[in-house]
Amino acid sequence: MTPVLARQAPVAPRAQAGVALAIVLWFIAGMSLLVAGIVSQARVDTHMAQLHVARAKVVAAGDGAIRLRLAELLTARGSPAGEGSDAGGGYYRLGEDEVRVTLVPVAGLIDINSAAPEVLLGLFLQAGVEQDEAQALAENVLQSRSPAAAPGAPGGSGRLEAMEDLLRVPGMSRSLLDAVRDFIVVGTPAQGGMNWSVAPDEVLAVLDRVDETRAAGVRARQGATAGNGAPVLARAYRADAVLRYGGRNWLRRQWIEMSAASGGELPWSVVRTEPPRVLRDNNDMTDRAADAG
Repeated sequence: MTPVLARQAPVAPRAQAGVALAIVLWFIAGMSLLVAGIVSQARVDTHMAQLHVARAKVVAAGDGAIRLRLAELLTARGSPAGEGSDAGGGYYRLGEDEVRVTLVPVAGLIDINSAAPEVLLGLFLQAGVEQDEAQALAENVLQSRSPAAAPGAPGGSGRLEAMEDLLRVPGMSRSLLDAVRDFIVVGTPAQGGMNWSVAPDEVLAVLDRVDETRAAGVRARQGATAGNGAPVLARAYRADAVLRYGGRNWLRRQWIEMSAASGGELPWSVVRTEPPRVLRDNNDMTDRAADAG
């Protein structure tokens, strides 16, 4: 009798299929992670590229508008002489962008290196600091700028040379510096002292906290001289150019002396230039009618 040969079963077909499927799934998962990483990096690169473009645009448009404003000022008034009130602002169209430029006399800002203790106190109170903390901050600034300050003392350097030097003052923070930077001048741009009669409204608010009667008198004098022709040019200005780009308001700030630099072709010189930064208030620029008022 012929024996019947048993049929051999396939070698674990289901196991082989499972291993193959696992390999495919792991490959897909790995590729997905790789693609996600590439997309994420591409987004970061795109964002950085957009940021660089925005900064370059703000620098070009802001610097150009500031030069136009200074040229208009000199054309209207001739050669700069003496100390004067705010030369005001203007709007300039550069390509598709509108830039508002405001000139603030440096003499109308609070010089951190020479401001009286009560003015420093009023400055920090105006920035929203509580009385005791504001008093301590004012005293720390006085100590930091004192010529007798020991080099190793906390914050003591004898003089504050740049806005960022305030961060070395005990109790000062980046947010507080941002809150007071529009009121003050530090270092080279300073003109040696302060002239309240050319101070902008926001700085006069500090004087309100120090001496309301004096502040009222300054406002009265400013109101009496307003509209009596073009103001006398100041010796130095803080020039603020505001440009709306990418849904945000950007600020380009320069500190200008109204005298030609050595070998320079322009009748003014740039003492300091600050990098572009985004303003906290992202609303549209102030209405022109409000400016005119």
